[in-house]
Amino acid sequence: MATGILFAVLTGISWIWVGVVVSYAARNRVNIPYIQLFQTLTGILISVIVLCTMGMLMKDAPELSARTKWITACSMIAFGILNYFMFLAMGAAMRRGPNGIVWAVVQAGILFPFLMGILVFHVEPTPSRIGGMLLIVGSVILFGLGKETKAAGNAPETRKNCWYLFALLGMLLCGLNQCCANLPSYLNNGESVGSVYRACLSQVGMLCGWLIGVAATRTLSRPEFQPGEFRKILFFAISLNAVGLTANYLLFYNALDFLAKAGAGSLGYPLVVSSCVVGFFLYSAIFLREKSGFFQKSGCILGIAGIVIICL
Repeated sequence: MATGILFAVLTGISWIWVGVVVSYAARNRVNIPYIQLFQTLTGILISVIVLCTMGMLMKDAPELSARTKWITACSMIAFGILNYFMFLAMGAAMRRGPNGIVWAVVQAGILFPFLMGILVFHVEPTPSRIGGMLLIVGSVILFGLGKETKAAGNAPETRKNCWYLFALLGMLLCGLNQCCANLPSYLNNGESVGSVYRACLSQVGMLCGWLIGVAATRTLSRPEFQPGEFRKILFFAISLNAVGLTANYLLFYNALDFLAKAGAGSLGYPLVVSSCVVGFFLYSAIFLREKSGFFQKSGCILGIAGIVIICL
């Protein structure tokens, strides 16, 4: 039990690095789409190497129907596309608003997969799940009532009031991509698809998202890198993959297994997300020196409580 809790908290702490990278890139105008491009390319390369060296990862899995295979593939590619644009929305919000609050609002997207389970797949709407959803909705409302702070991003004053809209868009995209990631688990034997296959397909989806963004903005021939920016892009891309692989394959799934064996499997995800939200909120307060008002602090506390309660 203690090992599972430790691994879950360490997973949440490792996920803070994603917020740190997006926050730094947003505040210093580092090209976020190209960070995602190189992260995607290196992620696909690593996944292919792992698949080739480990061989038949699905050797003992039951035969999957064509429907399950196609739905799993499409849902993971859709997850990658949505994840790409979620990063962009979150970066836009962090350029304009308080980074710690933006991160908390985006993570409230955990609400969506639970709604999908209840409304679509008839998961029992327990009192804790309903209470958690209400707390998360209340936290988002409180964030909206909070006043702007002097440390809220580095965008012009006329643009700062847009941060909440971008944060809500990020929350929507985060919720939808979590729905796509969770969808295979509801299919017959869908959980038998190896995690490396899913990771590779999600990276392919992120590459598709980048290509869609390029087609929409026509920036492929004009990357416009600043001096030294390319080295930062490569560093962030490689480090994001390193942290992601460590968290997913050494910490996260082991945490879920340990907690499940201890009869506390429902604590896994809320421990990860809540420790991630709290950690990044503290990072924003200590290192970015962001100040938040009563409504924003209350919204963060309410959101963390909702995330924990919804999974009990």
